[in-house]
Amino acid sequence: MQIFQLNEELRASWLRFSALVGVAILIAAAVALRFAGVSEAGWFLATSLIWWAVLSLDLALHLGLMVNLESGELQPSIGWPNRLTELRALAAVWVAWGAHWATGGVYLPLVLVFGLAAVTDLLDGWLARRGHASTRWGRIYDPIVDGVFFSVASISLAVIGILPQWLAALVTLRYAFPIAGGITFLLIRRRTLRVRHTPWGRASSAGIALTVFAAAGAASLGLPFHVIAPVFYVLVGITALGAFVTILIKGIEQV
Repeated sequence: MQIFQLNEELRASWLRFSALVGVAILIAAAVALRFAGVSEAGWFLATSLIWWAVLSLDLALHLGLMVNLESGELQPSIGWPNRLTELRALAAVWVAWGAHWATGGVYLPLVLVFGLAAVTDLLDGWLARRGHASTRWGRIYDPIVDGVFFSVASISLAVIGILPQWLAALVTLRYAFPIAGGITFLLIRRRTLRVRHTPWGRASSAGIALTVFAAAGAASLGLPFHVIAPVFYVLVGITALGAFVTILIKGIEQV
């Protein structure tokens, strides 16, 4: 494991972060106990801890990617941009639980978790650029985490009838497409694609985030989201198409 081969400061940073998030999960489960009951709070705790264990182990295995893209040196800590990305990955489980609780009329967890996770999507990149702290890990994992989170969020809302199923399928395809393309490129060319954020990709993620948040918010307030939904759906469709075309062009350029 790379964690045993790296400097002690980086290992300590990973351990502190993993432990603190574990404590936060316990606190969240205690809060869930107050409105969801013992059984559901227990399942929430179990699924959250299992998913966090997977994420934390994966992070430990890839600490060697904490290389600053500007200096080329290994960072002494995980850094806040990467911590926020990991927290957004954890939120994928929580947004699914939030959608489940929304079926019982409790919308606050869904809106709160999605809203905070969407903010981390804006903050991690901004902090990385502002602090010159962009890493190889962040360049690879940020789009993957976006795909996991927004796909789970859209599918969860489709399951409970807040979003149409075709939109959830489109969102999932939008994020699965570059991942599948990257794996195919690796198998054929024996090297990885150079991953870069593009204006269309950012616009697509922003459109998806706005649509999911607006749908969840409208449902929580009892507002008729279907009246303005077509505007959001067109926005998601156009930006997703732009992202698809951009991905294809960038991939062809690297063949």
